[in-house]
Amino acid sequence: MRVRAGTMSADLETGARRSFGLRLPAALLACVAVPVGLITLPWAVFVIVVFVGQISQGDDGAWSGLMAMGLPPLIGYPAAAVLWSHSRRAATRRRAWVLALLGVIAIVAVSFLPVFALGYGFYDEWRETQPGGRGYHP
Repeated sequence: MRVRAGTMSADLETGARRSFGLRLPAALLACVAVPVGLITLPWAVFVIVVFVGQISQGDDGAWSGLMAMGLPPLIGYPAAAVLWSHSRRAATRRRAWVLALLGVIAIVAVSFLPVFALGYGFYDEWRETQPGGRGYHP
């Protein structure tokens, strides 16, 4: 395989480091994906497992609404991982930023409802232990 000198693939094969401007978008996408994924993905897997268990036992599928929130992260995060991989190998800074921003939009879109639901649940439980709440004991 013959590669012309001065092309990006020649730089990558010789071990030349990429500029900071080309590495930054992928790093920012990872900084968004990892913390949100630590919240969203285990919850999504739990919801899918419980839903499959309910259906296999012949229940009416009362978890189907939650399953609709659990399935998109399991599809959106692999798509964001592909966008992250492509943004790391992008030839231009503009393409790297576009791919990284598409990945961030995908993560925010598929994680909004699960993160909101979990956050509201924690807030509601915390509020009950505050003065005036049902579980308040002075």
